[in-house]
Formats: sequence, structure tokens, C-alpha cells
Amino acid sequence: MTIVGEKKIEDFEDRHPDIDEDELEAIKEVQDHMYDQFIKLISSLLILDISSYFCSEFIVPQTDDPSTPAFTFRSVFLGTIFCVVLSFANTCLSFRSAPFGIPAVAATIITYPMGIFMAKVLPSGFFNPGPFSMKEHVIIFIMASCSGQPYGIDNVVVQMHPTLMANTDISFMAAFGFVLVTQFLGYGFAGLTRRFLVRPTAMWWPGNITTIAIFSSFHNADTGAIESSRYTWTRTTLFWVSFVALFVYQWIPQMFAPALQAIAIACVFAGRGSGKPGVMTEFNAIAASVSNGSGLFGLTFDWTNIGSLNFAQPLYANLMNAAGNIAFLWIATPLAYQLDMFGLNKIFRLDYYSYSPLNPVTNTAVLFVGNPNSTKALGSRVSPRYFYDKTQNYNINMTAYENVAPVHLSANFILCYASSFLTITAAASHVALWYGKDIYRQAMNAFKQVRDEVDGLDKHVKMMEAYPDVPDWFYLIFMGVCTAGALLISLFTPFNMPWWGIFLNILLVGVFVVPYGAIQAITGVGMYLNVVSQFVIGLLVPGQTVAVMAFKSWGTNNLIQAFALLWLLSSTLLWLHAACWYMMFNTGDLLGSTGWAFNMYQVFYNAGGIWGAIGPQRFFGIGSIHGTLMWCFLIGALCPLVPWLANKYVVKSRYWAMFNFAIFFQFAGPQSNQVYIVMPVLCAVFAQVYLFNRNKEFYQKYLYVMGAAFDAAAGIVSLVISMFSVAGIAYSGYWALNPNTDNVPLDYYCYPGADYNDWSCEYYLNMGENVTASGQSCV
Repeated sequence: MTIVGEKKIEDFEDRHPDIDEDELEAIKEVQDHMYDQFIKLISSLLILDISSYFCSEFIVPQTDDPSTPAFTFRSVFLGTIFCVVLSFANTCLSFRSAPFGIPAVAATIITYPMGIFMAKVLPSGFFNPGPFSMKEHVIIFIMASCSGQPYGIDNVVVQMHPTLMANTDISFMAAFGFVLVTQFLGYGFAGLTRRFLVRPTAMWWPGNITTIAIFSSFHNADTGAIESSRYTWTRTTLFWVSFVALFVYQWIPQMFAPALQAIAIACVFAGRGSGKPGVMTEFNAIAASVSNGSGLFGLTFDWTNIGSLNFAQPLYANLMNAAGNIAFLWIATPLAYQLDMFGLNKIFRLDYYSYSPLNPVTNTAVLFVGNPNSTKALGSRVSPRYFYDKTQNYNINMTAYENVAPVHLSANFILCYASSFLTITAAASHVALWYGKDIYRQAMNAFKQVRDEVDGLDKHVKMMEAYPDVPDWFYLIFMGVCTAGALLISLFTPFNMPWWGIFLNILLVGVFVVPYGAIQAITGVGMYLNVVSQFVIGLLVPGQTVAVMAFKSWGTNNLIQAFALLWLLSSTLLWLHAACWYMMFNTGDLLGSTGWAFNMYQVFYNAGGIWGAIGPQRFFGIGSIHGTLMWCFLIGALCPLVPWLANKYVVKSRYWAMFNFAIFFQFAGPQSNQVYIVMPVLCAVFAQVYLFNRNKEFYQKYLYVMGAAFDAAAGIVSLVISMFSVAGIAYSGYWALNPNTDNVPLDYYCYPGADYNDWSCEYYLNMGENVTASGQSCV
């Protein structure tokens, strides 16, 4: 009986004092039954607690043989090869306008037949200890996982790229050393927090499930899956069928019909309007356009924009995050523009393409001039390099800054920072309220070096008891060595930062690693320190751009590596860095062309101007135009109190904990195309509601395997097409779904006077030109 229910029964008794006790008990039973049915209904719709159970029971292997070899010649040889190949490929792909990476699961697929082949042909002994095992396969996957682009690379690119900060004083080895130490320091945190973020049963890390499904399928592991009379294919067969199917399909949105990557469906229904050629309606420019505005109901049919995490991530987390993005992107951003919050929203213009100055923009992370007396046009784009003083280590040049100050941001970008402030305190508050006692108990047991029997280790953690555990002192020594390296890099390279910044960084990561890690381990939603680290160091060393960027790289990457537990990195990082060097200085005019605008690095570059040169005191302090955003810290801390108090005083239910405001406030901000809400949510609902309730056999046996196959196929197709792009090979058969993006935007149908190939002559005549981009005379 709930608290509210008890109150209602008491009121009923007061109004009917003569009611029989048996009748009253019957009424209570009916009410309890109705409440139980309601909870069951909600549970079936949201699958609130089911995902981790089924993943554990039907995907993760239920047995283990400790004698099976893992570190073998085969695993190290194949793992090293794919470290190098994927490292180079992923770093190159990070320069694309819509950056993406080839997942390590691609290496998992390719190396399986190679491992089987080596087991058959290599001589027995050191080179061939027996059949190719799952443990060897996992080692290869771990090494291939190191091919992800390190966050420190962002700093290197921003400081060295000729069109960004253009710092020519940084050598290859100095940059390599910086990336190396920023990558390794977080490993120590991972080891020291494993008893909080790995061993408890609730910490199930949903992002790993599709990968585990591949290993279970390829190696026919005993997963405890049900026998199905309806579906007779093995998981391996289903994997390859799904892989081939999506591999064939993915060529359509990636090469032959790229308009399917981002469809501005609101533009399709609203029409172009009747304005001048190139001038969108206000609705299209701010709300409907996927590239220029908020992408209202934007669709994508490109799997790289969806991903299999939507199959594994708990549905409540997916829906909470989607609801937050809807609130920020589709509601708050147009409102902020319409109400002209912070000023000048309606005159922001970009100069990337000839049509950009004709339309106001919200989907961008650039900086805008806010001084009406500036020598630059009010509302025009300003590069942070304009107010850097190169002779003073890129610190702020106050004369240049005052010429454009106050610097403004687009509505989307400023709301992105607001959401970051909300998330910082909401995450700490949520974890403290709901898991604080558990974390405290775990900590006390850790200090006493005794096992926590209260939480109860699940069967998979118990299986790991057969292996010797790495002692905590090893991780402490490792952190000490990495800290010494970080001090040397900070003091003797251009990536300079005050020596005490290293220790402050370690303290900051130590504070956030458990609350942020717990949320990611339970929900699959990652949270990092890129904003809070800039905020802290920006207050302490205002105006020092390089120091702020270095501190941000250390803080953010330490947390990333603590969560990812990436290791065996030294061979990989060299290739990552070499690929970065190649892309910056050896690809001619590729960078900056259509599809290769390196937007990810542009965001880091602009953030360096905001938090470094300008500093949080000038940008967000009292009296600044963005000062009201400081209230977000308090609001974020208070919001988790609402479901916690409701659970305590209204209706006692474990489902209140799923109203996680830290997830709700996770707003993605400016993107190359705003299409990351509708299709991911539809896929999640289809998989976790329809399939789970209507086709549970398929859900249990095939879903995660199919998701892994889709990810791998999409990644490989993307890699091949990107190699074509670097080689100058492209499909030039322009049609409605393959617009000529050298002349018109991808969502050209939002603009009057545009077709899939070019603008009308009226547009060019209005722009003062007599010839179209395709060579047609307009005279």
C-alpha cells in the first residue's frame, strides 16, 4: 500500500464509519492489485530492469576455463596489426565534417578467420598453443580498441593546424609526448575504482553487450540462451547475414543517396516558402533545417547516425536523454532565438558558403562579434586567433578582444554550455542521493581490504576470482610515473601549464570518476570533464589559452581512459599521432573541402578562445551577458531531489531512481546535422518494447548479435568510402538524393531557388554574379 493509497483509505473510512471490516479489506486488496498492475504495465513498456538480466543470462558466457591461453603470438601479432591500421584510419576520419570511427568490432570480425587459419597452419608450440580461443580474440579486440582517437590529439591539431592557432614551435616528439601522458594517466584511476565501478552487479556497462554477443556467437560459448524451435539459425549465421545485408544497404546513404543521411522532414512538409532565392523562411532556418537550425523531427537512414547502443542501453535512459535533447533542441533553442536571449540572435551569420550570410543560424559552435562599434560587422563570425597574442604564448590580446567584445554564441551553443553546468551538479547529486550509502559502504570495505558481501558479486565477477588480482599499489606507482611524465611535459614543452595544475587535475578526476562512472556503468550514457575542467582552470589562470587547453585535455582524457580501461597503448599512439600529422600537412586542399571541415577540432578551437583567452570570469561572470547561466549549477543540484523526495514521501518505488536528470541534461549541442533523436529512439522502442514483448525468442537470441553486425558493416563501408574521398574518387551522378554539395547544402529543399545541382540564375544575379557555379550563363 502506498502512502497516497493509505491516506485515501483513511479518508474513505472517515466518510463511511459504518463500513464492514471485510468490505474495507476487499477495497484495499483491489487498490493494491490495481497498483501492482499499473507498475507491471509501466515495467513492460520501459523494460526498466530487464535489460541487464537478459544481457547477463543470454549473452555473457556462463562458464570459464582459466587454463585457456590469452596472450599468445597470434593474439599479439593480429592485435598489433589492427592497432596500426585502425589507428591511422580513425584519426583520418576524425577530420570529416561528421566525424566517425571504425569500431574495434570490425577487427574482431576480420581477425576471426585469420586466427582460425593461423591455428591450422602454424607449428604447434609458442606460435600455436592450440585452437584459436575466445580469450585470444578478446585480447585482439582490446588492442584494436586502442585505435580510438585520444582526446589529447584535439589539442595538438588545434595548436598546430595552419588555419587554427598555427603554432610552429611544436615538434613531433613534443606533441607525441603530450598525447602519451594524457592517455596513460587515467589508467591508474580505472584500477583503483574497479571495486566500485566493475564488481557490483548493478554496474553492467551496456555499451559492451553487442561486442560480447559477437564473441559468444563466433566461439559458440555457453551463454545460457534458450533453445528456440522457431529460430534455428546459429548466432554466427545470423551475424553474417546481418553483416552482408547492411554492408550492401549502407552504400546507398553513404555514396549513392547521401541525402538519406539527414532528412529535414519539417522542411518537406512546410515547403520552401516564397522568399528570395537562398533566403529560407524563419521556420525553416531556425527549426526545420537539419544543417542550419534545430532539425525538427529530422530523420536519418544511415546506421552510423544510429548505432547498436540503442539496442543495449536501458530504454529509460534512452528516453530520458531523448526527452532532454528534445527540450533543449526543439523547444529551448527556437525559443531562445525568438526571445533574443543574450541578444543578437537574429543577425548571426556565417561565411562558409555564399548562401550562409542570407540566413540566421543556430546550429554552430563559432564565435560572433558583439561590439556595435567594432571594425568587424556586428554579428559576423570572429576566429579566436583574432584576439590571441602569439608573442605571449597565445594569451589574450586585450586590444583586439575589446574590439569585438562581448563575444556572443549561437542559441544552440550557449544552451549546450547551460546543459553542461546542469549535468555537473545533477550527476553528483543523483549519485549521492540514490547510491551514496552503497558507495560509502564499498569505500569502507575497500579500506579494510575485505570483500563486500552485502552487494553480492554476480557469477561473472566470481569467475574472475580464479585469476590473480592486480594490487592497488601497482596502480598507485603507475599513476606516480605518469604524473612525473606529465610534469616534464608541462614544464619543458609548448604544452605548458603550471606544475600545480597536474595535481589539481588528478584531484578533479578523483572527485568525479565514481559518480560519472556509476551513471555510465548503469545507463550507458557517458559524462566527461571537458567543461568543468575548463571552468576551474580558467578561473585560476585567466587569459592563458594554452594552459587551459592542456588542463582540459588532461582532465577529460583521464576520465575517458579511466572508463575505457584502454591499455597496451604505446605502439598505437605513435600511429595515431603520425596519422594526425599526415592529415594536417600532407593532404593538400582536402581539409576544408566539402565533407572534411574537421568540425570536431573547430569546436575545441573555439572553446579554447572562450575558456582560455576570454576566460570564464569575463564570459560567465557577474555582469556578463551570459552570467545568468551560473544558476544552472544550483538548478542541476536541486532537480534530483524531486524524484528522491517523491520516493521518500509520496510513492515508494525503485523506479523513481530512473528519473535521472544528469541524463536528461545531456544535450549534444551543435552537430553537422541534427538527426540524432527520432531514429535512435524508434530503434530502441522497436527492439526493447516490440521485440521483447512480441518476439522474445528473437530478442534473446539474435538482437545484440544483429546490432554488432550492423555496426561493423557500417564502419567498414564508411572506411572504404573515406579512402575513396582521400583518393579523389566520388559518385557524381547528381540527383534528388545525391545533391552537389559543392554548390548547395545537403538539405537544399529548405531553400527557395535551389535544386539538387545548383542555385537559380536569379540567386546568382542577386549576389552580383553572372555565371552559376556549374558554368551556366545568367546574362
